Amino acid sequence: MRYRVRITHKAEADIDATLLWFHSIQASAAGEKWLRKLLECVETLKANPDRCSVSLESTCSKELIRDPIRELLVGNSRFKHRILFQVTGQTVTILRIWHSSRDKLTAEELME
Repeated sequence: MRYRVRITHKAEADIDATLLWFHSIQASAAGEKWLRKLLECVETLKANPDRCSVSLESTCSKELIRDPIRELLVGNSRFKHRILFQVTGQTVTILRIWHSSRDKLTAEELME
């Protein structure tokens, strides 16, 4: 089964912020490499998104979050990001791209 992947505005803003950070430390080439790896991982969600574990954010408010929030990890141990997403029918919705060292997101921070 093939899924359609949709990236929210918040997730796009997360990507932009990370790329700006790479640029600010004069590591644009590393930022491009990170982006390629991120997009490769997102592409894998088209085939089998349910293979990914349920994230801590799934315990957020059940009124705002109905479907489980899953996560796919990208990067090495020092610079690991979490791709947070939901699967609804045939659509995978990327909610946020969040650095693993940051606190868990609230329901309001996740949803558009």
